[in-house]
Amino acid sequence: MSFTDLFIGILFLFLILVAALMLMHQEAIQRQKTEVQVLSERIQQVEAQRDAAPKRPPDQPAFRLGIVFNIYQRAAVFDGGGWTYSRTVRVFRSPDGLCINTVWMRSNLTTAWRPPTPSDDIPTDAQPDLFRKFEPCGLSAAGDQWDSPSETGKLTRITPIIYSGFAVLHKKEGDEKLEMQYRVLGVYDDYFLYPTSSARPG
Repeated sequence: MSFTDLFIGILFLFLILVAALMLMHQEAIQRQKTEVQVLSERIQQVEAQRDAAPKRPPDQPAFRLGIVFNIYQRAAVFDGGGWTYSRTVRVFRSPDGLCINTVWMRSNLTTAWRPPTPSDDIPTDAQPDLFRKFEPCGLSAAGDQWDSPSETGKLTRITPIIYSGFAVLHKKEGDEKLEMQYRVLGVYDDYFLYPTSSARPG
């Protein structure tokens, strides 16, 4: 055997080895792609099953800030006095029309005229279902009205930033009528936009 034949034989074996390594590398890449595809399909199946599973409804509706306003009042019959600040109210509204009103700040106006709350009306820890209940919004973009044992009132939205009307305080010594205003500080839910306005009050 000549040196040339030996060299050609070694070169041929080397080429076969290189080809075998390339095939093994391609098979490894293909196997990895297949595994990734199978894993991706399994993840998609799990996500589809999760999305199809019935979701537990929330215990409470989602509330978001709707409107904020200051309340001012003065005697219904003008006695020379001006408007007196009463309180600042934030109204939170849910998409299904329920509201939570929270007093953000209150003046030192007396509320001693209000009748005491009967013990039967004071919530206790034995009434967990009562805590989950919310009232439909009494306040709207057009006005507000309420009627309770201690106070009755009705206001109309006359401008984008003013609700105006009257409230009657039911005192022991007799009813007292007051002129009342809500002065809007901000509107954050289109539900409370002024009816004839397409823009939020500035």
